[in-house]
Order: sequence, then C-alpha cells, then structure tokens
Amino acid sequence: MRPVRPILFALALSSVPLGASAQGWSVSRYAAPPSGEDLNATERALVTPHLRVGGLVAVDWARSLSGVPVEQRVAAHLAATVGLFDRVQLGVVMPVVLNQDLAGVGASLAAGDLRVDARVRVLGPARRGSGRLALAATLLLPTGSGSAYAGDGAVGVVPRLIFELTNARDFVFAANLGLAVRPGWENQLLARAGVTIPLLPRVLVTLEASAETLLSDPVAGGAFSLEALGGVHHVGRGGLAVGVAAGPRLIAGEGSADVRVVGLVGYAPQVDEPVVVVSDRDHDAVPDADDLCPEVPAGVRPDSRRRGCPFVERVVPEAPPVVEPPPPPPDPDRDHDGIANDDDRCPDEPGQATSDPATHGCPRVYVTADRVVITQQPRFAVDRAVILPESAPLLMEVAAALEAHPELVRIEVQGHTDDRAGDEHNQVLSRRRAESICDWLVGRGIERSRLVARGYGRTRPLVDNATAAGRAMNRRVEFVVLERSPPAAR
Repeated sequence: MRPVRPILFALALSSVPLGASAQGWSVSRYAAPPSGEDLNATERALVTPHLRVGGLVAVDWARSLSGVPVEQRVAAHLAATVGLFDRVQLGVVMPVVLNQDLAGVGASLAAGDLRVDARVRVLGPARRGSGRLALAATLLLPTGSGSAYAGDGAVGVVPRLIFELTNARDFVFAANLGLAVRPGWENQLLARAGVTIPLLPRVLVTLEASAETLLSDPVAGGAFSLEALGGVHHVGRGGLAVGVAAGPRLIAGEGSADVRVVGLVGYAPQVDEPVVVVSDRDHDAVPDADDLCPEVPAGVRPDSRRRGCPFVERVVPEAPPVVEPPPPPPDPDRDHDGIANDDDRCPDEPGQATSDPATHGCPRVYVTADRVVITQQPRFAVDRAVILPESAPLLMEVAAALEAHPELVRIEVQGHTDDRAGDEHNQVLSRRRAESICDWLVGRGIERSRLVARGYGRTRPLVDNATAAGRAMNRRVEFVVLERSPPAAR
C-alpha cells in the first residue's frame, strides 16, 4: 500500500505540472467496458459483428476515492470497437480526467492510460443461445498522468475470462475474472458480476458488483475493495446504447469511491435476424415438416392425436349381439360314485355308501379343516393294542392322506374305548392303541414330529354304551388336526 499524506501532496502539487507521471499511479477502480452491449461496468461475452464498428462515451463521477486525496473526480471514457468473423472484437478505450479535486486543489484535463483491448468468443453461439464464454486481454499503455493519479507510468496487461448466461427474455448473468499485471506497482485480482432483469422491451434493470484485491497481501487493510452499481440499460434495435447507474462503496479499498455515478451513450451494431421461410401449404400455422395433413387445414377443431389434421368423427359400427350358450344341465352325481349329490356328504369326491349320514358317499379317508376323517375303524386284538392285519389297507390310506397334505403340521391320534372295565384300565388301553397307530404310520414314512398319541378311555363316548352297537361306535380312533401351516404366498 502507498499511504499519501494529503497536506504534503497538496504542497507538491503546487510545484509539479499534471503532465508528469512519476508522482502517482492510476487509482480509479472503474474501467468502462468497450462495447455498448456490455453492462455499465461488467463485460459480456458478445463480440461486435463482422466488419462492423461500434463506439461509446462513458462518464463516471466518483466522490472521495479511498487511499488518495481525491475528493471527487469526473472522468470520460472514449471507446471504439470493430468485429472480425463474428468471433473477435478489437477495441481501444481512452480515459480522460475532466475534473477532480485533489485535497482541495482543483485540477482538470488529465489523460489516462490508453487501453488496447481484444476479446475472443471461444464457446457458445454468436448471438442466440443460453451461454457464452470469451477470453479477453487489455494492454495498458503509459499515456496517463501520474501526478493526477490517472496513469501507472509503465506498460501493463489485464487478461480476463468472461462468462455469460442468457435467455430470450433479455435476462443476462455475466461474470468477469481477471488479473491486472502492473510492473512497478502491485498486481491485482479483479472480479465483476452483473445481472439484467427485463423492465420494458429492451429496457433492462442492471445490478452489478465490482471487487479488487492486491495479490501481495490480500488481507491487509485497504487491500480489498467492493463497489455496487444499480441502474438501467437499453440497446435499441437501431443500435443506440444508453445506460445509467449509481451505487455505493461496500468495502473500502484503495481507489474505491464512496459514491459512484456512471452514464454512457454509444452505438452497438445489431445484426438483422435471418428470415426463415417455412412452408405451410394449407395455411393452418403448422409447418409442412410437422403437418401430418399438409394439404388439409386443421380447422377450428384440430385432431389432438394427428398434428395439423382436422378432427374427424369416427363412427364405430354396432357389434352384433352375443348370444350366450345355455348353461349345461347340472350333473346329479358330480363324483360319479353312484350316490346322488343331494344324499352325498362328499359330492365332489367318489366314496362309499355307509349307514352314517355324516360320512355317506365319502371316501374311506378324507381331510377336512380340523380332522382326517376315517369312515371305518382299525381293528385291534381284544383288550390289547395289537393292530390286526385286516386294518392295513385303511391305515395305508391314512398315511397317503398325511403325505398328500404336508400343511397338517401336528395331528393328535386319539384312542377311545367303551365303558366296560375301569377308568384306569380304559385310559391305558386307549393310549397304547393310539401309540400303536402312530408307530405304524411312522413305519410307513410319516414324521414322528407330526403325530401326538393320546388316550381318552371312556370319557368321550359318541353314543350310549347301553347296546353292543353303541359300544362298538365308542371304541374308535380319531385323527384331530392340532396345527396347520399357513398357505404359501402366491
């Protein structure tokens, strides 16, 4: 940093002409953009059209420049550009101090450092499109007055990267990032950003910020400056460019202004949009290339499924009535076991005729929700748990039913007796007979874990034990389902 004492500077100024360049440097932080299509301070990535010439005059008024005894300054910036191949823009900018107050001493007409500028569009379309990227560089020539704080007194260069995003409604976001290389002075990092918001056709509200910092010691006091500008900008169809903006200093750094006002007027060459002739033979505002009916206008009721075609009511012929065939007559014996459905307890499973209405027409062994039902009983030796051979076919059917129904996880094999003999004797006999049935089924491949043997003796008679027929019905084996696995998910 270069602290300057205002009193000593005023004394020196009284004896040194403004044309000398050894007593100061270019201190203003505002550099007018070279094109009228740029914002008030931020550059866009557009370039002047091929072999077209543009120009502008910008004037900025700054009050109380930080770090130097400049109370106020009015400067003009004269710029001209020329375009090459719609990709390169060359330009010059000549800043001139018109008037300024140096520590209470008025001074005027001091030249600034001449800027020779080049900008190259490297990405994005020339005019239309959503984004562009350009590279730019400015050569600073030592034509300015150092004693007026308008020139560095040495050749400098400012390379920059310019980026912008835009759309068809004149919304623009632009950002610049550059480096000011100033031999003999301190180099600076430069950043500009701006956004435009449409207010009226081709009249845009602009919001901009400009920041600079010294690379040698960016965090030192006064090394970083930040200014803001808000205003309006207009580029007419004929190329007239007009802009005005004003804003305060947000962070004080050397050369930043307490308040800055900028105005510019210039000419920015515009390129006529090419006229594209679109064929539309039926004049329905749908181009032939997209029109599925190019010779027939869509009319007032277009077909939403066929672009460019009129809607046509489609009449669907009435379908002949469908005559359902008469249902087949019901089968009086669905399982064909010789027992009519009305009398058959199991009308869908062929079975046998029995004297018991509950099992009449059912197979000898069948499965219900809670039981494996047997319509005959296994035979045992008298007062013993020995299974007689004639019971083997029945028990083979029981084993087959258990194999066919693995969802029956646990079955209680119950043994029951009549009322002859005592309670303890009948209880033991019924349990042993149930165990004999379980042993027989296990021997035929049924898992032991699925079977539970229990004897109930004479405690659960089906009928009265007063007759021989009743006692025969009470001497029985039953298979009761204790646990069933849930059906498999489909």
